[in-house]
Amino acid sequence: MSNRREVLRRGAGLLAFGSVTSMGARVALSDADSGDADSGDVGDASGAGDARSDESNAPARSANVLVAGSLQRIAGEVGDATVEAHGSVACRRLLEDGVRDPDAVALADPGLLAGLTERATCFATNALVVAVREEIAAKYDDWRALVGDSGVSLGRTDPERDPLGYRTAMALELAEGVDAEAVLNRSAVFPETGLLRTLEAGGIDAAFAYRNMAVEHDLPSFDLPDRIDFSDPALADEYASATVQLADRTVVGSPIRYAASARTARGREWVRELGSASEALRDAGFGVPGDYPRTREIPDG
Repeated sequence: MSNRREVLRRGAGLLAFGSVTSMGARVALSDADSGDADSGDVGDASGAGDARSDESNAPARSANVLVAGSLQRIAGEVGDATVEAHGSVACRRLLEDGVRDPDAVALADPGLLAGLTERATCFATNALVVAVREEIAAKYDDWRALVGDSGVSLGRTDPERDPLGYRTAMALELAEGVDAEAVLNRSAVFPETGLLRTLEAGGIDAAFAYRNMAVEHDLPSFDLPDRIDFSDPALADEYASATVQLADRTVVGSPIRYAASARTARGREWVRELGSASEALRDAGFGVPGDYPRTREIPDG
């Protein structure tokens, strides 16, 4: 089991709308959501070729950025940006439908940028954990015993709205000694942006979350084995043996990577700042490999 202090020591090795002010950034809080080809460094390749126009003469303003729910806090601490957060799948749909036209987008699965950009900047990694309330954590020595106890109320996110949701389903599929279907069926589904707030408020006892989410909320958590937490690139083939069928596609398991793409000049600057924020990302519970940030080509389709 991990707490914030332990994770911060380990992190360097891994890694509706209202407005609030956080370190100069305006953060839009949204609860309406009810095999790598990396090469090069960040430079100007963070989706720069997809930028709408050269805005060098435009009036100064903060960048509008659309981000994964698990990036909500850190995105508000990077540069000058107005941040809107949803599940990454929901973010993609907002872009596809033309409902949002942000300066930059940062998602928890580079594959979700397919068809939206030719390349993106990979800037962080993560791992799945089971976050718990303090009084619940003390009762269990093993995450399997925790999730297998029908008396423990569980939370998760929706696979149709974010990668955390489909990675949770795939982790349970890969896990040994766990009835994946039973665990999923008795888990309540919440928006990514509200999952751990519900846990903190006592609405649930435990939740499948990303490591950074537990760190940011200062909640204890149970680590999952590397072979099911999607944190280790060396286990990519094993992760790929798990799949989840969504309404419009089949998702194949892969190591967790976060990628950002700029759509304007302001967006390019924000992506540069995000890619340079390695220390802040690690402190927040993300992993940042030594060769990040890196540019990744995004296949179309």
